[in-house]
Amino acid sequence: MTLPSRLLIKSSLLYLLAGTLLGTLLLINKVFLIHPTIWVLLPIHIELMIFGWVIQFTLGVAYWMLPRYLKGEARDNQLLAYSMVGAFNLGIWLMVFAEVSQTHQSVQQIARALELGAVILFIMLHWKRITSYNKS
Repeated sequence: MTLPSRLLIKSSLLYLLAGTLLGTLLLINKVFLIHPTIWVLLPIHIELMIFGWVIQFTLGVAYWMLPRYLKGEARDNQLLAYSMVGAFNLGIWLMVFAEVSQTHQSVQQIARALELGAVILFIMLHWKRITSYNKS
């Protein structure tokens, strides 16, 4: 398994752990009312579980599973793959920071742009691999 795949999968499992703990806290608050303002953490829980866990885990497995080049190097530019991992995680952290600190809308837009940019990098890294695999 390639290092970018391992980084995506391992970090997604950390986000799963953090999101589960946060979700547990939210559910306990429903029963025992720890603090009424704890529900401001719900968007962070959603961010960690959907983007941090589900999408990142999917990208990591897909990066590993999608076909390799038939000739030459098995995968394309590794720097782009590491940039994809970094941009996606930076986007998640910026979004969590924006939710915690109640910052301006522009920080959330930058975070989403980083996540979208990482997905576009993922597509760029795989587009030639998929089309070259069909050409015998």
